[in-house]
Amino acid sequence: MTARPRPAPSDSDEITADLGIDDIILSYRSDYWITPRLDDGVQQWDIGMHFAEDGPGPQFGSIRLHLVDHARCLEPIDALDALSEDLFTIGQVLFDPSVPGVRQDLWDRLSVPGNTLIVDRVTIDSRLRGHGLGVFLTGMALDYLSSSTGVIALFPGPIERTDHIPHEEACARLGRAWSRLGFAPYHDGVWVLDPGLTTLGEAIAAGQQRLAGHRWRVALRQSPNGWGSDIAGITALMTESTP
Repeated sequence: MTARPRPAPSDSDEITADLGIDDIILSYRSDYWITPRLDDGVQQWDIGMHFAEDGPGPQFGSIRLHLVDHARCLEPIDALDALSEDLFTIGQVLFDPSVPGVRQDLWDRLSVPGNTLIVDRVTIDSRLRGHGLGVFLTGMALDYLSSSTGVIALFPGPIERTDHIPHEEACARLGRAWSRLGFAPYHDGVWVLDPGLTTLGEAIAAGQQRLAGHRWRVALRQSPNGWGSDIAGITALMTESTP
């Protein structure tokens, strides 16, 4: 990956570059409470999708993950309920309140026991949608954070509902997209992935090969505060992708 220097100010304060997946950087951020009583055993990770610009440059998307540490989180359903209704729904499907860890039927199908990683939400600039880039970058983030994980889960639903696409159809489309990483239906709309299998690594390699020929023409404008750049425009170019 080659870092791109920040553009120098000009009369228009705007430059255009043809960028691909090798020009993308993921940034990771998480907070950890020092005070034990504030630690619920659920670690939130916020991952930014950036174009490279002398390090992480302008952000075009984000990923939010939650890592449930089974040793520190004794009541995962309650802990997830305190965070959001969507996470509570996923937690009810994954965990049995009467026993520690995930439900027995899910536990029995895992190749390696471990913590639970939940995909909360993924957003990406609308001008970059339709290429599978968001799913691919999420796969990269999951691979990076899954070393102690026994199962990865998500609910493949759109963040925003639209009138022109029925909700069920939108969920089905997203399910097909996430299945590229190896996610499969579990119960009540929740999909799971076993990171102990080779599925995720193979899917990332296939995605990288498929996206290798993709290029986007990105117009970058000098940020008003003088630090870095903002995205002024994105246009998808002709690609030579591998099926």
